[in-house]
Amino acid sequence: MQIFINFISFIINFFMNLIRFIRRHFIWVTAILLLSIGVISIVGQRISNNVSMVYVETAKYETIPQTLNTTAYILRNESYITNDSGGVLSYNIEDCDAIEKGGVIANVYDNETDAINSINIKKINSEIENLRKINTMSNVVGASLESINKSLNTNIQTFISDTKNNNFTKAAKSLDSLLYSMNEKQIITGKITDFNERIETLQNEKLVLEQSVKPSVGQIISSIAGVFTSHTDGYENLFDYTQVRNMTYPQLVNIQEANVKEPSQNIIGKVISQVNWYLCCPIKEKDVESLNEISDKVEILIPYVSTTAINADFIAVNNDYNSGCAVAIFECKDMNTTLSKIRKEEVNIAVKKYEGIKIPKEAIHTDKVTRTVDNKDGTTRTEEAEVKGVYILHGNELKFREIITLYETDKFVLCDTNEENENLFSHNTVKLYDKIVMEGTDLYAGKIVMQSAEIE
Repeated sequence: MQIFINFISFIINFFMNLIRFIRRHFIWVTAILLLSIGVISIVGQRISNNVSMVYVETAKYETIPQTLNTTAYILRNESYITNDSGGVLSYNIEDCDAIEKGGVIANVYDNETDAINSINIKKINSEIENLRKINTMSNVVGASLESINKSLNTNIQTFISDTKNNNFTKAAKSLDSLLYSMNEKQIITGKITDFNERIETLQNEKLVLEQSVKPSVGQIISSIAGVFTSHTDGYENLFDYTQVRNMTYPQLVNIQEANVKEPSQNIIGKVISQVNWYLCCPIKEKDVESLNEISDKVEILIPYVSTTAINADFIAVNNDYNSGCAVAIFECKDMNTTLSKIRKEEVNIAVKKYEGIKIPKEAIHTDKVTRTVDNKDGTTRTEEAEVKGVYILHGNELKFREIITLYETDKFVLCDTNEENENLFSHNTVKLYDKIVMEGTDLYAGKIVMQSAEIE
């Protein structure tokens, strides 16, 4: 007990003496403490800066088009199809289907019920045909599930693409293909033995419809071969298709300002009789020169129609020196339901393409680089310059790489990877798969980085 009391007494006396010492030497003690804290802070900061975290992104090639944005007026070789006998139509073909000269576009019925029933009979016949074909798959030896899965995935992607591009007629067809693949898989995997019961039901439905529908009272025949569409807008015969390549700017203005009337009631659609159709684009004088960058082939994006650019041939640019404007003519052969209906659309013409490493502007820095130059007397000298570039992570060390800009926006630059570029001072630039530093503090060439993370 006495030992414990002596220990407590010792502790109390120690702290009392320490307090007296601090009171006598307060200024010195405070200074030493502050100095210690400062030294620790500086050393810690130096260590932290020297091994700080950096975030990197792998350098990849990107192709970016320089576009000329304008409005396109679409002209085709179009002929109206009329129905002068009245009645209700049941179409034998869908929009954007090919039609031969003398082919039947539609049957004419006395009433709407007969027309609808005739359409339903066609749908039933198509479904029965598909199910009978699928039934035979159960007898096929070695039918490949892998091939069916591949077809299924393809049909899914096609349906999504058609829907995304607002091509709903095509989407309906791709949906039928998707359902066919799904039924096919059920047979192959043994989930279903056959579709006989469904076929029998459809045959009974068909029999009932056939007994109720009356024969057609007429037909709509196409006088020319081409592609049929039920969409009309009144612009079909506004300009001579055979003269499109020579269209002048005043002629295009007349089309723009035309007071077009709605097609008459007896017009049920049109046939586009030539594969080639044209985009006629008004171009301002300051933009005409950029068309010189275009080769024979060009990609044109119609952003409010599709996310996929169409391929076209650059035909001509017809200048109008009085107005200072011009008409650029492009010829295209792509055709689908959506393209067959458009007339006036905003377009982005890819006049030039740039390929290089895409770098966000916040990753670009300025630093000094050197190069060795040969003198005429056989000696060498070192030259130095301050240039723009990026830091890359090489192992765990930062290196600086000069960049040459090919294309620039307010958010990023596209950089050349050619080290022989005459504008490159150091002849050392960013390369494919370099780890470009996107974020980090106190960056400099030679810095050792202990921690890094890849930006996805």
